[in-house]
Amino acid sequence: MNLSQPSSARCRILATRWLGIRNLPIGIALFTISLAISGCEREATPSAPAGLLASSEAQQAGAAIFAANCAICHGARADGNGQRREGMNPLPANLTAPPWSETASAGQTFLVIRKGVPRTAMPRWSMFSDQQIWQLVAYITSLGKRT
Repeated sequence: MNLSQPSSARCRILATRWLGIRNLPIGIALFTISLAISGCEREATPSAPAGLLASSEAQQAGAAIFAANCAICHGARADGNGQRREGMNPLPANLTAPPWSETASAGQTFLVIRKGVPRTAMPRWSMFSDQQIWQLVAYITSLGKRT
């Protein structure tokens, strides 16, 4: 195992190596020990730049990005009732409700936009800059204050 690999790649290697052991309890124990010594950990939740979530300019920029890219699934009112909603499982999130609309969840919302959600229709939006994602988060957190 190469420690210069990203921690997510190291975690996948360790899980494949140890959880494939026939004696599952031993495999789980070895996997847990390997995680502890390999540096595998959850990605740190980022913090919004100071003042950005309350910035009306950031919220307006986020609203424009949302309308162009997100409303097709999440709906023009961000309530989860977009045109592409039918047939999605799970359905698109209602972003006007907690936890999405809460400032305390801003870092997690950032990661969901950046990385997507595996095994759902929520794609990763890696083409957006960090600033654009924080603008989207500013818009989404502002939705809870409007209802």
